[in-house]
Amino acid sequence: MTAQASIRPYLNQAYLLGLLMVAVGLTLSPFLMGMSQFWLVLVWLVDGIVAKDFKNKLFRFWQNKAAVLLVAFYLMHVVGLLWTSDFEYALKDLRVKLPILVMPFVLSSMGPLDRKRFDLVMLVYVLSVFIATLFSSVTYWRHDYEDVREISLFISHIRFCLNIVFCIAIIGWYMVKTKVPESFQKVEGPSKVRFPVPAFSTKFAINRYLQYFLLFWFVYQIYIFESLSGYVILGAVVLVTAVYAFLQWKKSRAWHIAVVGGALAIMVAVTLLAIHFVRPMLKVEPVDFAAMEKKTALGNDYWHDTVYNPVEDGKYVGLYYCKKEMQEAWPQRSTLPFDGTTSNGENLEATLSRYLTSKDLRKDAQGVLALTDEDIRNIERGVANYNNWKHPGLHARLSSTLFEYNLYRRFNNPNGGSLSQRIEFTRASFHIIGQHPWFGVGTGDVPQAFAQTYDKIHSPLKEEYRFRAHNQYLAIAVAFGLVGLAFFLFVLFYPWFSSERQHTYLYMVFLCIMLLSMFPEDTLETQAGTTLFAFFVSLLLFAKPQNRIDVNQ
Repeated sequence: MTAQASIRPYLNQAYLLGLLMVAVGLTLSPFLMGMSQFWLVLVWLVDGIVAKDFKNKLFRFWQNKAAVLLVAFYLMHVVGLLWTSDFEYALKDLRVKLPILVMPFVLSSMGPLDRKRFDLVMLVYVLSVFIATLFSSVTYWRHDYEDVREISLFISHIRFCLNIVFCIAIIGWYMVKTKVPESFQKVEGPSKVRFPVPAFSTKFAINRYLQYFLLFWFVYQIYIFESLSGYVILGAVVLVTAVYAFLQWKKSRAWHIAVVGGALAIMVAVTLLAIHFVRPMLKVEPVDFAAMEKKTALGNDYWHDTVYNPVEDGKYVGLYYCKKEMQEAWPQRSTLPFDGTTSNGENLEATLSRYLTSKDLRKDAQGVLALTDEDIRNIERGVANYNNWKHPGLHARLSSTLFEYNLYRRFNNPNGGSLSQRIEFTRASFHIIGQHPWFGVGTGDVPQAFAQTYDKIHSPLKEEYRFRAHNQYLAIAVAFGLVGLAFFLFVLFYPWFSSERQHTYLYMVFLCIMLLSMFPEDTLETQAGTTLFAFFVSLLLFAKPQNRIDVNQ
């Protein structure tokens, strides 16, 4: 055995270790996420030196058009330095997006994994996400947070939800792919009845019930994170999966038309249900202002706001308001100053007023004294709605979003509201694109362009809320213009429409997740988002096992 042949198995193991480090680091360790890329490059170099295979590696990469396009997308950021003035930010952006250069190049030139190693990478990834959700759940159950987004301890909650949704798809795929062993399906006798019941195989049963558990566990995680984008993306994945399954089942053109029509019908039905669900939140309880009481129980005057008066859960916040009594009663319940802020930086008086409204209590001394100790702790943490805290989930998220949007629509106040802030981000983005339509402002001048634009358009956003696009498509258009955006879209869709069409079901679902996530978030502007995108696109396109069955799965 030659020295090259003896060391090659160890290099294969080192390469697999690098992939596993990425799988673990995606949700548990930003440090491991970054270090794994250097590890993969090192393994690639050593493997090329030992095998004297650099020429073949480069040839494999160059022959893979999808990999070349992804690397070219990264190089577009390098070219963008030519019309950039802020090189400090540009170099930071290039460093964050480094996985888009490393992953496609290394994984496409190293060749595909075998089925066993590919499955191991996917298993470790799912288990790593599960471990991360355990930390989040403990934080959630202990109510050890001020904002539910804080329960994601290692990466942003948005990117974490993307990982969770993809894990749901992975588990579902393996559940369908893994069949009951033949020896446990057959029954002696002339009937030859098959029983696809997991209990006929102890090992199979344990695996299948663990899959059931993880599936429901991850769906529960989307629920507790109250992420609207998570709900939408999960719904889209379910819909895409259903369509894909039917299209694989029946190949006739008429059936394809029927499936598309059915999918559209489901989308319309879901939209109507959402409208029916949201409408009660918008309905304001009628108030006879002439019959309202003018004095509190202590004889002080009520102030009834009939002009500004925002609405919380169908109730006017500004009615039965006596600031004098609240100001005097609050120090009896809390050490935080009434005219100060909550622990998460929100105005305490406004938070207290909204919380009292959500509990059907008046904004006076009796209302403040009627609050429980738990209510006081909630208010101190910045919880503004009792119902949203007591009954978290989709209803709570929609309720808070509608309140924010109502403030923006009626009073042009986008500050502190996720949805309303994004409207301002979009306004600023379109203004910048209009000023630099073809090639954008360059790789490094994006923050500077936004800072100047908010002043130009007289945005009501406060300084601390003036962020970038929060939309990946707009972020690309701002930096590289419409030409750059067109190339970015071509890079995303080329593997799907290319003649090779070697993509799997998992790639299709992952692409769907990424495409949708880029509307409410600039997914590729963070290490976690960029690594997630680059790793799984490369793994599912370039490193998946090469056999006939996988092409159709």
